[in-house]
Amino acid sequence: MQITVNAPNEKNRSNFQKSVAIYISNTLNRFSHRIASVSVSLIDENGPRGGVDQRCRICVVIPRFGEIVSTADHENQWAAITLAAGRVRRLIVTKLKRPQSLRVRKRKVLTGVFESDTE
Repeated sequence: MQITVNAPNEKNRSNFQKSVAIYISNTLNRFSHRIASVSVSLIDENGPRGGVDQRCRICVVIPRFGEIVSTADHENQWAAITLAAGRVRRLIVTKLKRPQSLRVRKRKVLTGVFESDTE
């Protein structure tokens, strides 16, 4: 599983990227043998003005299943990462779940004598 993190310029950018990659790796560890790549993008929409403007977008590529994308907005970067990681994990679980076949009931054939047949 290859993880790439695109983060805004920060003082400790490499440490931040490593910690995000470790968090994503731990969150998606159960599916690591199926996942080809993970891309994490962090965007600050309004810049330094504050507010709910931290956006995290996680894109997971799984062979034979395609691309699964999740986004989350929050005022804190780590909260946005946590929300998006939880959402993408749930999406992967539902995507990889075995399809439940619809049970088809066989109809009972009524055997017996009806009143109209006896007359």
